[in-house]
Amino acid sequence: MKRLALALLLLTACALVAQPAPVAPAARVVFEQRWPAADPQWFELVLQSDGSARYRSLAHQEANAAAPTPEPFEFNFTLSPKSRQQVFALGPRLSGFKDSLDKSKVAFTGTKTLRYEDGAGNSPSISYGFTSSPELRAVTELLDGISETIELGERLRFQLRFDKLALDSTLRGAEELVSLPRLPERQILEPILTRIADDATVMNIARQRARRILKSPAN
Repeated sequence: MKRLALALLLLTACALVAQPAPVAPAARVVFEQRWPAADPQWFELVLQSDGSARYRSLAHQEANAAAPTPEPFEFNFTLSPKSRQQVFALGPRLSGFKDSLDKSKVAFTGTKTLRYEDGAGNSPSISYGFTSSPELRAVTELLDGISETIELGERLRFQLRFDKLALDSTLRGAEELVSLPRLPERQILEPILTRIADDATVMNIARQRARRILKSPAN
C-alpha cells in the first residue's frame, strides 16, 4: 500500500514538473510627446518586447481653427533588434534618471513621458522636457526620430498619390536627414521609396533621390 501511495506521489510530481511555467505578459515601453506648436502636436509610440510596435499621432492644428480636430494617424511596424535592445535596456532603470531631468534651461521641445511596463504590474515612468543624461537623451532622440521617419513615409504616400511634383522637395529634405544621420528605422520607408523609384510618372530626379536613400546605410 505504501509502495502504491509512493508511486502515485511520484506520478503526480512528474506531472507537475511537466506542466509548462506560466508565461508573463510581454513587457512594453510607451513614449508620448506633447508639443502644441509642432507637427504632429502629439504622438505616442507603444513598443512591445517582441518588436511589434504601434505609432499614433495628431497633426498640428491652430488653437482658433474652425476645422474639427483631425483623427489620429495610426501606423503599425516592427522595431529593429538594435533599437529594441537600446530602448528595453533602459526601461527597467527609468526611476534612476529622475535626477537628470530639467536641470538646464533649454529651448522647449515638448513634454515627454516615458513608461516601462514589465508585465508583472510594475510601470516606472518619468515626464520631462530635458535630460542631462546622455543615455536617456539618446533614447529620446531615437524615439523622436522614429516619429519623424513614420511621418515622412506618410507624407510621401500622400504626395505620390495627390501631389507628385512635391516629391522632389520632400526627398531632398529626407536626403539631408539621412546624411546627419537621422531617420532611424529606415526600413519603414522602403516600400514607399521603392514605389517612387519604380514609378515612371514621377520626375526622374525624385526617383533618383528615392534610390539613393534606399541604398544609404542604416543608422
